[in-house]
Formats: sequence, structure tokens, C-alpha cells
Amino acid sequence: MFGGTFRRLNLCPEAGRLTDVALNQPLNQADLDALADFLDSDRAPDDSMDLCVLDGYLTAIAIGPVSLSPSQWFPRIWGEVEDPAFDSLEHAQLVFELIVRFYNQIARSFMEAPERFFPFLYEYVEDGERRVSVEDWCIGFSLGVHLRIEAWDPLIRDKEYSGLLAPIAAFSLEIAWSDVTKGNDPNEVRERLIALLPSAVQAIYAYWRPVREKRAHGLVSDSFHLGGNSKVRRNAPCPCGSGKKFKKCCGAAMRT
Repeated sequence: MFGGTFRRLNLCPEAGRLTDVALNQPLNQADLDALADFLDSDRAPDDSMDLCVLDGYLTAIAIGPVSLSPSQWFPRIWGEVEDPAFDSLEHAQLVFELIVRFYNQIARSFMEAPERFFPFLYEYVEDGERRVSVEDWCIGFSLGVHLRIEAWDPLIRDKEYSGLLAPIAAFSLEIAWSDVTKGNDPNEVRERLIALLPSAVQAIYAYWRPVREKRAHGLVSDSFHLGGNSKVRRNAPCPCGSGKKFKKCCGAAMRT
């Protein structure tokens, strides 16, 4: 779609129950391509997150102050109006497994080496110049924060540390961007904020660490499997988290 490349970089066709190994297995390039293709396809609602938005969204959830189950954060991935459509039950299972693995990959990366964090940004060439799209990632992070905005309030109101959110706010809120660029060269401000983003997110992770140590770890449990069975069954709760039965939710729009 974009004709560019993602900076941070073998899809299994079978849709059985997630094993311990599968849950903790990072997504390889084929997995990322498969997930990106689905999010960009006509099977996903028009306002679904793309891969960059999803990475920012899941990062906020993984490093934030509260533990959320997949059923609490899955629905927002698809937007607010439509549900995704799948070719089959197995296809639905596969997409949800990829997203769970993506979340676990992000959570584990912070648990093991937070200093190596870098956001999933999209690089492209426009008018012969290399550009980096950072707005989508920051919008995704902001959406993750707003899932439980009251829990994030202590950081937002903290006079000493609230500035950690400045790069994210600048790239996701027009009013914030206007404030930081007033009287300054927008291109210079943009480059400076992009450079600050990784360290700001690492510091946000450190800020909430004492809170996270009192709660369950951020990984989706090894016992988690969608629909409560080895597959998503038509009468099982839809794994998108809507609360509806699969056959009346994502399964209702299934392709034949």
C-alpha cells in the first residue's frame, strides 16, 4: 500500500490452540506482513488500526499502570462501527493469535531489555526525500492511554515527569503540535521530537514500574486461547471482545 518499509522488523496456516512456544514466539517478517496485509485489507473495517498504530497502542497497554485482558483492548483495534470479516473460523483464529503474539512480543521486550526499545515507525520516500511517519504510532499510544485515562492521570498531572508525554502529545494532538512549533522551525522540532521519543517511552516504562510490580505481569497468559476451545466456535464469545457470540459478531461477516 505505502511502497515503503517498516523500520522495526513462517506464518503457520494451522489454527489450533496456542502453545506455550507459540504465545512467546516473536513475529517474524512473514507474520508481520500477514498481519499488516489483513489490517489493510477490505476484510478489516475502514477505521481499523494499521501496524504502526497497533504497535503504539499495544505499547501503551503493555507499559501502563493497569493490567488489561485482551477482551478489554481487542475491540478498539477495529474502530468503533464495524467488525472485521474473516474467510473462515481458522482465519479468525490466526489473526487473533498474531495480535496476541505481537502484544506479548512488545511486553517481553520491555521486561527483558527496555533500553533497546524503538517504536515501529514507517519509512517512505516523498519527492525524493526519506521521511518517517511517527504520527500514527503516537496516535496509537494515545488510544492505549485513553483506554484507562484515569489510571494515567498521576503521570499527566506530575509536574516533574509529565513532559515525558510531550513527544507523543505533539504528534497526536494538533493543539500540542502548534504549541511546540510556535516560533520554531517545524522540521527541526519534528526531528528533535522523533529522536526523543524512544527515551521518553523508556522513561514512561520506568515511571510505572513500581506500580506494575504490584500487579500481574504484562504477558497474555500461556493458558489463553481464543473462544475457550481449540478453535473459535460459532457459539463461543467472539475473541474481538465485543461480548457477542462469534456467529453474531465477526463470524456474521465471514467470507465464503
